[in-house]
Amino acid sequence: MIPVLNKDSRAAVSAPLPGMGRKERERQQRRSAILIAAREVFETQGYANATMAQIAERAEFGVGSLYQFFPNKQGLFKEVLLDVNSRFNQGLCDRLDKCLSWKEGLSSFIEYKIDWMNEHPSFQRLVMEFFLSPLSDISPELIEGFKAFHMQNLKILHDIFVRANTEGHNYDPDLMPIVVMGTLNGLANDWHLGLLKKKPQDYVTDMVNLMLGGG
Repeated sequence: MIPVLNKDSRAAVSAPLPGMGRKERERQQRRSAILIAAREVFETQGYANATMAQIAERAEFGVGSLYQFFPNKQGLFKEVLLDVNSRFNQGLCDRLDKCLSWKEGLSSFIEYKIDWMNEHPSFQRLVMEFFLSPLSDISPELIEGFKAFHMQNLKILHDIFVRANTEGHNYDPDLMPIVVMGTLNGLANDWHLGLLKKKPQDYVTDMVNLMLGGG
């Protein structure tokens, strides 16, 4: 099994906890419904054009209900991005838990990242919008969240290459994660700018072969 993040360190996704009372469950379900609706509106309208009224309508709640959970649109946008990062990380860890070799782990990591790009193009554009025009009142906290998320991915890759070295390879476990993540991020950016000649998933095999060629 590929070593991944300790399960206790994984960001939790929104789901009722065992023993939670009815009111608490209903509150959490309402909050989750708002996050889902907000993500859909932000993805279709963009952050700048989205309104709390649109999000409330999509969630089928009154606007006042949104403010019971989130102070403003900026705060809601922050929670949407952090919630999606949490769900992404959970899915990645679940996939890597099933990998038995370091090569399978590396391939699964790359495939998962590219599959996510392909399946969530609107969210990727939303993230690009945030970084191209950051929001001063929530940027520091969001940037720290993305930093932690990125560090988790680097840690997973570091462990994969350390395991490869125990099997006779000679990878730099600090450099290779940067190379992998940099290549994936560059691929995502070029895709959203319309610069790729193929779909992202068409690059998976060549990317894996490229990364394995250094060992």
